[in-house]
Amino acid sequence: MIKLFRRRILMNTQYRLEDIGKIGLGLLNTIVDPKNFLKEKLERARNFMKRYGLGAILCLTEPNVAYVTNIPPLGTLSAGVGGYRYAILPEKGEPVYFDECDTAYHLAKQFPYIKVDKSIPLGGVFFSSPPQAQQHMLGLFVEQIRDTLKELKLEKEVLGIDTNIPYLLEALKKGLKGEVSLDGAKALTEARMVKTPTEQRIFRILASVVDGCFEVAYKKIKVGVSEQEVWSEIVKYQVLHGLEPGGYIISGQHTWPKDVSRSCTDRLFKVGDTVVIDIFNSRLLGYCSCCYRSFSVGPAPKDVREAYKKAITLLREAEKALKPGATTKDIVEKWPDEVELWSKRPPYIRNEREKFSTFFNNMGHGLGIATLYDPPFFWRPIAIKWPVKLEAGMVIALETQEGTPDNRCGVRIEDMIIITDAGYEIISRWPADEITVVPI
Repeated sequence: MIKLFRRRILMNTQYRLEDIGKIGLGLLNTIVDPKNFLKEKLERARNFMKRYGLGAILCLTEPNVAYVTNIPPLGTLSAGVGGYRYAILPEKGEPVYFDECDTAYHLAKQFPYIKVDKSIPLGGVFFSSPPQAQQHMLGLFVEQIRDTLKELKLEKEVLGIDTNIPYLLEALKKGLKGEVSLDGAKALTEARMVKTPTEQRIFRILASVVDGCFEVAYKKIKVGVSEQEVWSEIVKYQVLHGLEPGGYIISGQHTWPKDVSRSCTDRLFKVGDTVVIDIFNSRLLGYCSCCYRSFSVGPAPKDVREAYKKAITLLREAEKALKPGATTKDIVEKWPDEVELWSKRPPYIRNEREKFSTFFNNMGHGLGIATLYDPPFFWRPIAIKWPVKLEAGMVIALETQEGTPDNRCGVRIEDMIIITDAGYEIISRWPADEITVVPI
């Protein structure tokens, strides 16, 4: 079955995996129609702008900057809020994107369907400068936003902002003619919840490359080989197939409770080891993956197989409830209470407050651009009381886990899923009904 899997990966897409090994912004033109892609997203964004009465939105966070411009996020260079990349989405016309001068020079040529301008730094440069310089740069930033809104004939309209930075909010309110509203964050978050047809296509391609990562692991995991050796091959595969790499590999005693404090160690695989791999936050055009699979080095012991059966049953029962109109409550009710599960064994969850530390255990979440956690969030401590309705076009991930009775090791499984009109489609295709056994 595993030998046939690469053929199944290719059949699941409308392109060859080799075609997306073109690193760089050319990848955008390789797998999507960029103008139509942006048109789809802006249509959604502007519909939600109208709901909140916004004439424009100032985007300072990476998910929103990428969403309204098509310019993929650049990892740690643009991490955080209010860095050196930002954008203005007007109610009509082309978005305006701002970046440092060298990058802006190139992007202006590569993205002719938006306006590209030079930015004023509000990130590391800003905070590493003296207070007087900070005030000067802040004044230049507000002046730039004011002048841009005037050019767009929106200087008196309500400007939404997508994050709450008190000193910036105060400066904008003082320096602009129109009202400044924090509803920009709400409008774009709600717009991003349901993915456009092109976004769904990107996620399908991303899921296929993730499946390929598990094929690499299957071939490379061997007795006496280290986690580092296998992980380096997985990272290499991700980069060669157009992804910004992400994820981790853990094995043996680190699989229960799962230890995700680093991406890998020099631990050598042993006969009978359980290996858990999460290809998460690997990005294709900025869109993030999240998918777990578990492996056994040689035949899995009986208690590992039984633990895996419990985990996959929890996952499949939750998946069966997925459909438009269902809620996150309907899904998480398929999973046991956290105290019931873990009060007498690691990670020892004994009361209501401690339940709120289980946000990475049995759970689920939306997948997005430049963020691993778009709404909705599937988690008992919040979804039971505050459910969110599911809609066709949402792209989500559901994940479950279980450990052996002696807490020697554990397993974890996760699928990437698109909510469809008919129910749901699992787009991560590496076999999951049983633990993957690596022959020795």
